[in-house]
Amino acid sequence: MANADMKYEESTLKDKRSHNNHIERIYYFERIDKVILYEQNVKTFKVYSGSDLTWIQDIECQSNILAIEFCDLPDLKVIAVSLADRTIAFFEQSALTQ
Repeated sequence: MANADMKYEESTLKDKRSHNNHIERIYYFERIDKVILYEQNVKTFKVYSGSDLTWIQDIECQSNILAIEFCDLPDLKVIAVSLADRTIAFFEQSALTQ
């Protein structure tokens, strides 16, 4: 498609919550319909609704966040958070809806 005309427009959705540092990663987990982001050198990750991108909550960890992944196990759905203190914190899907 050599002549494809691609046009991107900025959304009217705005995150009005403050951020304390540069955003390191943003994830969308389709299975639980959540957007999760964390910032560089921060212990907190932010949870947003996937359907309308409204903020749900901030979740604090015991150490700085290095990576986040969704684990879809047969009997359990959890967010696994790798931390700088060499631990992994697990948060059940139900904990992300408060």
